[in-house]
Formats: sequence, C-alpha cells, structure tokens
Amino acid sequence: MGVNVNKLKNTKEYIEGISRDKVICLRFRILDESSGKLLQYGDDLFYLHGGYGGAFPKVERAMEGCRVGDQVQVTLSPDEGYGHRRPDLVLELPSAEFADDIPETGSAVDGELPDGRSMIFTVSGVSDDRVILDANHPFAGKYLAFDFKVLDIRDSTEAERAAGFAFDGMFC
Repeated sequence: MGVNVNKLKNTKEYIEGISRDKVICLRFRILDESSGKLLQYGDDLFYLHGGYGGAFPKVERAMEGCRVGDQVQVTLSPDEGYGHRRPDLVLELPSAEFADDIPETGSAVDGELPDGRSMIFTVSGVSDDRVILDANHPFAGKYLAFDFKVLDIRDSTEAERAAGFAFDGMFC
C-alpha cells in the first residue's frame, strides 16, 4: 500500500512543484485493487492543495512537490479512503412505500435513516415487494489504486482559498 512517483520529463516550462494553495488539474484512474476493475477515470479532476479536504491526505502527501507531467500511483485502504461499508446505511423498504413510483436500480433517492438523518441513497435492488437503498459511498470498503498524471498547476485565487476549493474548469 505504498506510493510510487514516476517523474517524467516535463513538456511545459512550468518548473514550480505542487505546494500549499496551488490548484491542481489531474488526469486520473481509479481501480479496485483486488479485482483490477476500472471504477472511474477522467481528465478533469481539480483540487486546491494544502489540507482543504479536496483530496485524501495520503494523496496530497504523494502529490507534494510534483510537477506538470509527473505521474503518481497511490493505493488507499478503506481507512485512508471512503471508509468501510456500514450496514446501518442500508435500508430495505416495502415497495408499497413508493406507491406507484418504484425507483430503478442505480437511481438516487432522497431519504431518511431511522435516526432522522437525511441522506441520498442509491437504489441497490428492487423486487416485487422490496426496495433496497444504500447510502454507502460506492467505493466504501474497497482498496483503491489511484493513477494520477499532473496536467496543470496554478496559483489559487483569494476567493478559492476562502471557499476552500478550486473553481473547476478555469484551466486545463
């Protein structure tokens, strides 16, 4: 469960590395470590570096000092990532509670846990008489392998620092 940083020759003139208060644009790929299944990918992951909560702490530590063009691999355990699956976040309800509007598997549904907390659930199963709702993150309980490539780095704005996140899509 380590971190592997493969420094590639930068194709841009940008010399300064990733540090606090920089906005980072990444290409990313997330794999289920146990099955090798691709879970998510994209060219447009933006975050404000420096403990603002936009990236997992282990990912931020691995990215520190990287430059445009660098590639980073990080593996996260459930404790370092999206947490463990929690059975208390799974509800099985009678289909009758949805009247004539039974949701489809995979759709999002607003709901409440028995303790009254509002949550967004994913419909994980539907049968003639039951609907199963799950508020766990889809990656909860998984060991995840992240592959990143740094596409761009820029200084954050005062507004981004005050908000605590990067304003997506302003470069890259």
